[in-house]
Amino acid sequence: MFMRRQPGQSWGEALEAAEDYQDFGAGPDEQVWQRVVARAKLLLGDAFTRLTDDGGEVSHERTGIQLFLYADSAEMNVPYGATGEGATAVLRTMFLLGQVVEEETGLEGYDPQLGQPLREAAADLDLGAASFETVARLLSKPS
Repeated sequence: MFMRRQPGQSWGEALEAAEDYQDFGAGPDEQVWQRVVARAKLLLGDAFTRLTDDGGEVSHERTGIQLFLYADSAEMNVPYGATGEGATAVLRTMFLLGQVVEEETGLEGYDPQLGQPLREAAADLDLGAASFETVARLLSKPS
């Protein structure tokens, strides 16, 4: 997730404020959107993009990465399933795309699965990959 934090605001306070304010009803600035799309396509190669009045979407079929960009926030998703080097490669791509979002929008990224700011999470890909491994094991167990 990506949001704006007020000066001196902790991540906990920012996350709490974000829960209270869930207005995804406006799309990003057109120029910001164009810069994000251009850089995303350089990173991802072939990607589906769509901009509506409600928001923008960048989807990459090979990795499953989806980025949703709004006026004051963004979110990025990827389906679990990759393991090992595949998971690490997907995470590396997500963190690079997250850096694009931060640089072009001024929003700050936060990894809710790891409970860390994006820049800290990106510094330890093994930690993120471990969460992919855990979910893969849970999904492969018979019910």
